[in-house]
Amino acid sequence: MQDARPIRSVAIIGAGNGGCAAAADLTLQGFDVRLYGRSAGTVAPLKAIGGVHYEGVLGDGFAKIPVITNSAPEAMDGADAVLVMGPTQAHENMAATVAPYLKENQIFFAAPGHTLTLLAHTLRRLGHKQPVTCESSTLPYICRKTEPDKVRVSRKSAKLRFAAFPSDRTEELLQRMLPLFPSLSAVPSVLDTVFYYTNAVHHPPALLCNIGRVESTDGDYCHYYDGITPSVGKIIDALDRERVAVAAALGISVPKLSEHFYQMNYTSEEGRKGGTAYDVFHNSEPNRWIRAPKTVDHRFFNEDIPFGLIPFSELGRLAGVPTPVCNSTIMLAEIATGKSYWDHALTLEKMGLSGLSVADVKRLLERGYT
Repeated sequence: MQDARPIRSVAIIGAGNGGCAAAADLTLQGFDVRLYGRSAGTVAPLKAIGGVHYEGVLGDGFAKIPVITNSAPEAMDGADAVLVMGPTQAHENMAATVAPYLKENQIFFAAPGHTLTLLAHTLRRLGHKQPVTCESSTLPYICRKTEPDKVRVSRKSAKLRFAAFPSDRTEELLQRMLPLFPSLSAVPSVLDTVFYYTNAVHHPPALLCNIGRVESTDGDYCHYYDGITPSVGKIIDALDRERVAVAAALGISVPKLSEHFYQMNYTSEEGRKGGTAYDVFHNSEPNRWIRAPKTVDHRFFNEDIPFGLIPFSELGRLAGVPTPVCNSTIMLAEIATGKSYWDHALTLEKMGLSGLSVADVKRLLERGYT
């Protein structure tokens, strides 16, 4: 039976950039917000002032948050929805954290999502026989914490792809989540949200091509505007073509990077018309002044390779589509950093999809664990 109750109270799991942005935004919209952070050092400054300062497109002000805690059950108790607002490499741990306290009538939503069946597979492994999850393809915001108790929201996404697992719950959960995030737009399944993870096609190559600059200047340049030159843009464009090709082989139609960024209001009409990664980022006002990482030990590699490029490669293997640019980027980043990103990556095995055919995967996404 479908649940049509309106969401009034939300538990936000993660007190980083996205979690603080969501806490401020949803508080301003009138929702009862409870904010959970795993790290005491992250939570303490917010708890000391009883909320979060915000600036940018939300205005300038202070959002008072009644519950700020390191206790997941305290944050989740009585919440209508549990929102995971953390990096994808933390999804497995976040799902494990909430699993003992998650009730069947609580919506479990992740933004960014794009980890396919990882959340549901983790919940099932921890005792939820028929888990239901939902997610958006990216964070609802371009945002950065400028201080331990302050977040700057540069832009709200104009279009967030949304799907549920299993997919027959998508429309029901979409209607309940729309009051929180009005830009949500349904796609057929959570497989679709994977291929809108475009950070994976532009962050790793741009950082890889600017490693010398990062290490010699501590990232003293604007990552997107200065770091993505026409030549770097060509590598991003090649990766983007592989992303689109793998999606097509799985029966999914996704727009190229320039169209996707335009739909989200992250680039201008000029960026869209130009059609290249270089055009996109040189016409992206919200990304214009974002500084480069100070080190290559950064989420542009640590998150976007194991939870972006490697899933693209794995799904390409499943669908029989070669991904040489993707695989080369992964290999060069491993050589440069000395890390093996495959060791903790979002592989088919990690998602519970090892040994399945394309048809098997699609049935699972539609019907769930029946």
